[in-house]
Amino acid sequence: MKSAEVMRTKVIANINGGKIPEFWLNGSRILFDGWLRADKASASEDVVLPKFAKGDKLKLSDMSSEEKQTEPPTRYSEAGLIKELEKRGIGRPSTYASIMKTLEDRGYVAKISKALHPTDTGEVVSSFLEENFANYISDDFTAEMEDELDEIANGDRSYKKTLTDFYTPFIKDVKAKDKIAKITNLGDAPKDIKCPTCGGKMIIKLGKGGKFYSCEKFPDCTGARTLEGKELQGPKDTGELCPKCGKGNLVTREGKFGMFTACSKFPKCKFVKKDEEQEKANSTGVECPTCKKGFMSERRGRFGVFYSCSNYPDCKYAIKAKPTGNICKMCGALMMEGTKTIPERCSDKACPNHNPHKLDKIK
Repeated sequence: MKSAEVMRTKVIANINGGKIPEFWLNGSRILFDGWLRADKASASEDVVLPKFAKGDKLKLSDMSSEEKQTEPPTRYSEAGLIKELEKRGIGRPSTYASIMKTLEDRGYVAKISKALHPTDTGEVVSSFLEENFANYISDDFTAEMEDELDEIANGDRSYKKTLTDFYTPFIKDVKAKDKIAKITNLGDAPKDIKCPTCGGKMIIKLGKGGKFYSCEKFPDCTGARTLEGKELQGPKDTGELCPKCGKGNLVTREGKFGMFTACSKFPKCKFVKKDEEQEKANSTGVECPTCKKGFMSERRGRFGVFYSCSNYPDCKYAIKAKPTGNICKMCGALMMEGTKTIPERCSDKACPNHNPHKLDKIK
């Protein structure tokens, strides 16, 4: 069957005299339908136009208006960011995985539905580098350094001279910035936000849990609020002596995932008092294969839900999915829940049974 013949067409229309902006329409005109007569579903999504001749009069049958606003570009996914790095000549295939890992491990970005969103920490670090080390984070500098490293690998450049030329001015620039105040103050809070303790002005600060409002008189006043305006409670002494170090008292604090009780000597002492009722509710009843004393319990961390030993921090065994209670017949590790297509898999990534759907191919 012969191929279809299609002609791309643009129709431009206006009123007599042309005193208004032109109306135009892009589409296609079918000159010969060919195989489209048998397979109409294969036709393109272009608007099919009838035959027009210059000067033809058109009849207005309907008119409607639609408002459109300029939208920001979509956020990068990991694959999209790597593609952009390649386009700019930054990094190389062997470093892309470590770049992505660093961004997530240091909390510079958060992955939401595969899209990378900058965190408060990431925005502050980015602004600091742009203001103080702009020449070292520019695309040109990074790409040139990549080229110089390639020349060193090929034996066309001396690595000692290259490192000396870089580190001599770089060390001076770093030392020149060592007196910069720690970046925790991010500016004044809105005027209607007042300190819940003294009623004074508040400022925006950056903590481990993100941005929050703090009294500008800190540390004389410890009043604080969340960005939603909720009052943040400071540590409250319970009067109990820490059973681990025997030096500090146990205090109740508000953390990223709610209230908890821990030693006041943190971070020197990392004791955290366990909520027995919550531990029972989170326990899976599966014995920890490492210490044989605790049980695998559900916990929530920066990257979502995971399962670890109830004897943490003494035992740091953890897996990323709920354990089924079964033991892997190949390596002896715990089996955990998988996906719809792989209901159960080994928790040890090094074990072939971690990807049971590939075992047949290996055999």
